[in-house]
Amino acid sequence: MPLILHENTGNAEIGLWKISEEIGALQILAKLSVADTITYSEISALHRKKEWLATRALLNELIKDHPLIKYHNNGRPYLENSSVNISISHSAGYVAIILHKTSVPGIDIELITRKVGKVGSRFLSTEEFEACCEKGHPTDFRMLLHWCAKEAIFKIIPLSDIEFSRDISISINEAIEKEGSFRGAFNSRPDPITMTLYYRTINEVIMVWGWVDPLKFKL
Repeated sequence: MPLILHENTGNAEIGLWKISEEIGALQILAKLSVADTITYSEISALHRKKEWLATRALLNELIKDHPLIKYHNNGRPYLENSSVNISISHSAGYVAIILHKTSVPGIDIELITRKVGKVGSRFLSTEEFEACCEKGHPTDFRMLLHWCAKEAIFKIIPLSDIEFSRDISISINEAIEKEGSFRGAFNSRPDPITMTLYYRTINEVIMVWGWVDPLKFKL
C-alpha cells in the first residue's frame, strides 16, 4: 500500500500517499459513493483521475466512515456532514491530506526538484529573497520552502484576492534541516494572523503544513 506517512501531530492528522496503482486498484481503494462516481465520470485526463481517486483512498485511511469531499465556491475543500476541517495537496504522483477537528489547516507538497526561482519576484518580498540566498545566491530549496509555506497559508485563509509577496510573510532565518518549523503570517489586515508552520522532506517531496484557530480570522 502506498501510504508512506500517517501520523498525528499537534492535534492534526496528516497522510501522504504515493500514487503507484493502476486506475482499477485506485477505484477499489477509493470506495466511491454514487455522487462521487458521477463526478469521477466527468474527469477525462488520466493523471487527474488518479489524483482524484488517490485523494479519496487516502481520506479513507484517515477517516473510516468515508465522508464526501465537497468544495466551497472559492475552491477550498470541506467534508460533507462533518465538523473536521481538511486541506489537500497533490504534486506529480503524490497526494497529501491534513485534518484538524478545531482549527483550519493548510498543507502543500512539491517535488524537491521543482524550480521556482524564475517566478521568485512574484511571491517573495525583498527580505524573503535575501533569506533564500547563501553566499549571495538564492538556493532552490529555500525558495521552494517559501513557496510551499505561502501556498499552505493561502489554503488556510478564506480569501482569494491574496498577493503572495505582499500579504503573506515567511520568517526562515535559521539553517534548513530535513524537518523543522518556522513562523508565517497573513498581513493583509490591521491585525496580522500569525502561525507556526512545519516542514519535512519525505522521499522526493517537501511538505509544509500549519493551522489557525478560526476565531483569529476576523475577516
